Amino acid sequence: MPALRARSSRPILAFGIALAAVVTAACTGTGGGWLPPDGIAFAGKATLGFSFSCERSSNSVNTNPPAGRLKIELSYADQGTSPIGSPFGVHGTVDTIDPVVESAACIGQNPPPGGNELIFLGRYRLTNGSPTRFANACVLAAQTGQPLCRFQVIVRDNDGDLTPSTGDFFSIQLSTVTDSALTEFPVASVFYARAGVLGGGNINVD
Repeated sequence: MPALRARSSRPILAFGIALAAVVTAACTGTGGGWLPPDGIAFAGKATLGFSFSCERSSNSVNTNPPAGRLKIELSYADQGTSPIGSPFGVHGTVDTIDPVVESAACIGQNPPPGGNELIFLGRYRLTNGSPTRFANACVLAAQTGQPLCRFQVIVRDNDGDLTPSTGDFFSIQLSTVTDSALTEFPVASVFYARAGVLGGGNINVD
């Protein structure tokens, strides 16, 4: 299950527009955007997308079932050459959710008290491409059913409004760490990292 881990105060997820501010109107949604190439380390765009939904048990016979769990999945693709080689894509699933963000999204209560940055962590697998310096241990873990390697994503709403923006911030780290107890990755374990302001982004709720 997905997880949102916040620094200091609990923030809202901001990705083009503030997710927590709009997801209360529905239980499913999508969002995405892209990072522009920098012409130095990254030759192409990086595209990214989120899907989120509130899941409830189909076995519940309670007429007032508990609120669902918020599930967030991430798709990320570096479309050009990078420090680890050729283009590639990964799919990630977030592990744990900040309870304030979860309740705001799934039952419309306890809206987050503010803030503009959200950090979330989870597990990922390589979905396409074969960059030469992608961590072999992470590829093998997915192939053999071992615990998947972990990622960290940071999103930050730099303009503080609820409209699509080209100035909001996104950061991703792919590590060889498999221990979910670690919320900070050792520097040596991070083999891919990219960050910058979005060239475009938006969130749509169905």
